[in-house]
Amino acid sequence: MNQAQYTHGKAKKQNDMSHSAHEMTMADNHYMYQDVHNTLKQKVSSSHRLIDALQKRAQSLENSIAQQYNSLGVLEEALMEKDAPLQLCMHRLEQREKRPLREQVRDGPEEQLEQEKETLMEAQRRLSDAMRRTRNMIEDLERMLKDVRHDIEHKQQALSIDETCLRSNQRSFQAVQELTRSPLGGGVPPMGPVGGGRANSMPAGSRTLSPRAPGTSPRVGGAAGVHQESARNEMNRQVEAGRLNQQAAQLEEAAKLQRSDNKGNVQRCKKAVDDARHKSESTLQERINEAQAMRRRLENEIRETNNKIGHTKQTIAETRHQIKALDEPIDNTSACQSYRQQRATREHIVDPVSTKISEHQNMVLRARADLVGHHEQEKASLLELNERKERLKDDMRDKTSSMHIDLNCLSHDAVHFNGKPSTYLSKNRLSRSLKIDSRFVPMPGYSSYPMSAR
Repeated sequence: MNQAQYTHGKAKKQNDMSHSAHEMTMADNHYMYQDVHNTLKQKVSSSHRLIDALQKRAQSLENSIAQQYNSLGVLEEALMEKDAPLQLCMHRLEQREKRPLREQVRDGPEEQLEQEKETLMEAQRRLSDAMRRTRNMIEDLERMLKDVRHDIEHKQQALSIDETCLRSNQRSFQAVQELTRSPLGGGVPPMGPVGGGRANSMPAGSRTLSPRAPGTSPRVGGAAGVHQESARNEMNRQVEAGRLNQQAAQLEEAAKLQRSDNKGNVQRCKKAVDDARHKSESTLQERINEAQAMRRRLENEIRETNNKIGHTKQTIAETRHQIKALDEPIDNTSACQSYRQQRATREHIVDPVSTKISEHQNMVLRARADLVGHHEQEKASLLELNERKERLKDDMRDKTSSMHIDLNCLSHDAVHFNGKPSTYLSKNRLSRSLKIDSRFVPMPGYSSYPMSAR
């Protein structure tokens, strides 16, 4: 009997210990399921948050890249717009090199055209530099977008695995509930809410276990270091994603500032080029006005010289007539003296008649010599007037030719025709040039494109 009772007591004690071990195992298993579940939920939530932030950043980067390409297109268009004005400027400089030699002076239009050429080339250089910087920024943005998308792909792949583990953990927990359900109605309590700690409810008939501190695992020794390392790794993962997001944001801000600078650069270059062209055309117009005023003065001078030539020719004719008129008195005095040589010896004396005839003859000869001298001076004056007239006419031709070259410069304009920079003869500008000089004829070699091409 004593042995039977001892055996009964030993069996009862063993049953109690087994029940206690069952309860402890189920409780620990439930705790770990709950802990894994909560950790997975937290990891999935943080992954969703990081992916959402990175996807928004990727979308923002795509918008920034599109805006950079638009800015690059504006720069390329602005650079292309400088080709035609530069070709027109070079055309004007080449045309003015064809001026007559005496008109080839370094005047205001030449200086201003050279300044316009420098302005255009400087604008092209600045726009080219801006295009280079913009392309580099596009490469940086695309490289950053590639990094962000690469990180998103990794995080989405890891998120998919974590969500699979989360669903698998839930199914496994439900299976364990079915397998460990006690025939007496006990079993593993249901999994607590997400983010909660270990469940306080236990199966009927089980003993109450002392709660564990948060973050500790049952029957796991030396796990504190592992928990700290895993938490640090997760923190580093989130910090690295935030750093990538911040770097992309800073790069986008730099791209925004660059686009603003590009816009201002295009406007400044356009204003500088427009001002330089306006000054060039203004100085050309001033030079044309000066040439026109000088031509009027030359015309007046030529007209006055022609009048002087006409008057001198008339005086020469009159002098020649007067010299011719003196032939009669010279012949008469000579005849009288010849006749009086035939007088008788007693009458062949120097009487008052001989004296008067001699005085008359001397006066006529002196007058003739004086008129001949005047006639020679008049012919010299006429020759000088004709030479002066020719010089005036040469100067008139040179100034007219130079003015026509300047008018030709102003009559042409710049345009892109069939994608190429060209100079063309503008009808409106030509009509204004013809008002200045109706004899102006545009120089050949430059086509006048139809109005639709302008």
